[in-house]
Amino acid sequence: MVINSSTETASMEILEKAKLRADAPQNWVVFPLLRQKLLLAMAGWVFGIILGLGLCGLLGSIVIPYNYEHGAGPAIFSTILLGLLLFVGLGSAWALWGDIRRLQQIDTHLLVITPDAFVKQEGKKIIHVPLMYVRHVTARGAPPPEQDVLSGQREKTIPNAGENFTGFFFGRGFTPSGMRRRRKRMRTPTTLAFIDSRTDSEVTVVTDEAYGDPFTIAAFLKEYASRAQNIA
Repeated sequence: MVINSSTETASMEILEKAKLRADAPQNWVVFPLLRQKLLLAMAGWVFGIILGLGLCGLLGSIVIPYNYEHGAGPAIFSTILLGLLLFVGLGSAWALWGDIRRLQQIDTHLLVITPDAFVKQEGKKIIHVPLMYVRHVTARGAPPPEQDVLSGQREKTIPNAGENFTGFFFGRGFTPSGMRRRRKRMRTPTTLAFIDSRTDSEVTVVTDEAYGDPFTIAAFLKEYASRAQNIA
């Protein structure tokens, strides 16, 4: 929920104290936008642009006009394939532009959890939700390995000779177990959101790891919301 004029002053005070750090109370949790995470994500988007648009141009020069002159089947298949590659390239370009803007305005992106409220600033947009109304904090995606110790232990087996050979020459990421872990991590994007019970609307906290680990942010948000609601 975007704040109204009645809470704007309180929100601005919280944000100003959080940015100064020294003036922020010790029981506040502050998550600034992380420059290193943004730069890493931007490198990934650049790779996506090169891969998507590059392959689209390369395959386009091969299948056009040949596949479109030999029936509907090849034409439809070529159109779908080129469309997917174009989507990857243009989608990566759009995401890169968004991260460039966030990097330029990095000082105006902040998450703050106080004993009483959750405050988020994204440029000129400020969201302020009292913790009394925070419900159903949900982090979606695959948690980092250190937070999934039990399942990690279950999957931990002695590699066979084939895996050792592949891992030695190509790296552990190319072994069957390494590829399984990578697919598991890539299965769903990591997001964090909660429900504002005043309006039953979903409030998105993060959609990536630019503020740090979403599961850590979720843990703090759940803990602080539980305390505020128990006190009340």
